[in-house]
Amino acid sequence: MNITDEGIAISIKKFSDSTNLMKILTKGNGVYSGLIRLKKNQGNTGVNIPGNTLSVNWRARLSEHLGFFNTELIKSRTSSYLNSSMDLEVLNSICSLLDIFPEREECIDLYLSIEELLDSLGNNVLWPLLYIKFELLFIEKMGYGLDFSSCAVNGSRDDLNWVSPKSGRVVSSSGAKGWEDRLLRLPNFLDQNQTTEITKNDILDGFKLTEYFLIKRVYSQHVKNLSSSRKRLLDYLNEDTFVI
Repeated sequence: MNITDEGIAISIKKFSDSTNLMKILTKGNGVYSGLIRLKKNQGNTGVNIPGNTLSVNWRARLSEHLGFFNTELIKSRTSSYLNSSMDLEVLNSICSLLDIFPEREECIDLYLSIEELLDSLGNNVLWPLLYIKFELLFIEKMGYGLDFSSCAVNGSRDDLNWVSPKSGRVVSSSGAKGWEDRLLRLPNFLDQNQTTEITKNDILDGFKLTEYFLIKRVYSQHVKNLSSSRKRLLDYLNEDTFVI
């Protein structure tokens, strides 16, 4: 069996003295694991560094086998992670989620979302929004999508400012009256009817929203905890030095 695609390296670790085990999110075939033969003078990874976009050929005698990768570099992002600890936490947070994503399931929209996000690091207005939308998409792909279409209480499509932690459905201001302390805030940029300027508080609300449902609906099903990188990422965003 032979598969040719492009993909984003997720993780790589030693498998034997002559091979590394790599996991890649491919564009057209989902997450794949395979072995990389080590070459002389290439160190442990060469171009196969998490976050890099690679041209990938995976081959195995049978589809259920682990298989071997041949790769070529399409886009290197290594310098970004070496120069910014926050960028590194973004990458590690993404990879920690992809590590629990089912292998070999089509997820081209997830791939495109991550590519756009990784290419936007350094833009403090854009990347946090793309990151929040990536986590929402990931939650959906894991089978627990949230519903922001209309108020769960009265069906309204206006003033959608809250999300029910129980149902994952959006709630309008009028429908939430008296219950605000039990609801999660919906950031303005996730309400298609609002065009107000994005604030740092909106971004923090977005991270808190996705964090809640990642813990409740995703990590709880895999008996895992929120990654330390994701926690540190929110700490970075809370610092006074982070501005948009």
